[in-house]
Amino acid sequence: MRALSAPWLRPLLGLAVSTAFIALFLRNTDFGGVARAFTEASPLWIVAALGVYFAGIAARAWRWHYLLRHLQAIAWWRLFPIVAIGFGVNNVLPLRTGELVRAHVLAQRHGISRASGLSSIFMTRVYDGLMLTVFLCVGVGCSLAGVGGMVWAGAALTAGMGFLVFGMIGAFVLFGAVARNPERAEALLARLVGRSPWGAERMRGWLGPVIAGMGAQANRAQVRGALWTSLIAWALEAVMYAMVGEAFGLGLPFPVYLLVAAAANILITAPSTSGGVGPFEWATKAVLLIYLPQLGELEPGVGAEEVGIAYAATLHALVLIPISIVGLASLWLFHVPLRRREWAGGS
Repeated sequence: MRALSAPWLRPLLGLAVSTAFIALFLRNTDFGGVARAFTEASPLWIVAALGVYFAGIAARAWRWHYLLRHLQAIAWWRLFPIVAIGFGVNNVLPLRTGELVRAHVLAQRHGISRASGLSSIFMTRVYDGLMLTVFLCVGVGCSLAGVGGMVWAGAALTAGMGFLVFGMIGAFVLFGAVARNPERAEALLARLVGRSPWGAERMRGWLGPVIAGMGAQANRAQVRGALWTSLIAWALEAVMYAMVGEAFGLGLPFPVYLLVAAAANILITAPSTSGGVGPFEWATKAVLLIYLPQLGELEPGVGAEEVGIAYAATLHALVLIPISIVGLASLWLFHVPLRRREWAGGS
């Protein structure tokens, strides 16, 4: 057990996962065809897609404003660089380390408890899961209806849709109950952690702030605001995916990009790789290959496999690199010290 929890093993595990998925992603690849696909891409569409992506990040900051409003009203534009910091650190370090740094920066700059901030960040992930579930349902539904000539999305995506529908409904019911009955929830959780071998007293000190961070779920106006801003954020991201598709001349119906967004982002939920490198590309190509063969050869010497690889690599580079630069630059400008003791007792 000591060996499994060794710090050196975590990045090694992430590297192994990324390597395995990249190997699957590049298997049987004609690299000449991939290079031709890159040269045929329209840079204007890609630049425009990047602008839409940053608008989606702004919508995520707006959503976080709603999820924090019961604790403190913070303008979205003040939260934007902190959101970017979270993305930037997540993209260079494994195990969702950016979420911890994001909560720490929020505490340093706005005085909100780190535990409450981290809990609110967890709630943003719940809303992300809800929107991706909606995307999956719409995409699978359109594939069954043959919208735009789509074929059935397949058993894996359909089964994932069914699992996520029940999972997300359950999550919203659970967290809503916790937010509406904080004292009762804290008492129940205190009894559970009282049996924990990992420092029961310290864990009890976290319970109140953690539950407070979920408090938006008890306020209908905050929930509505978080839902609308989540929809805007993910709709903009899906539009960005479609614009990159236009850059490569894919000509696919929009619901296909909803499936791409859902599959790629759900797969990288497991925090084992930095920035989801490997799983994101593989999932993106896997969904595209359901539909691209229907189009035949897109350019001379460029088939579905090659254009799928070029598209996935370009898309992930746009999602990773610019926001990482902005986020890490913001972290440097804020010059926020990271001290482990400040996390003690849910501070």
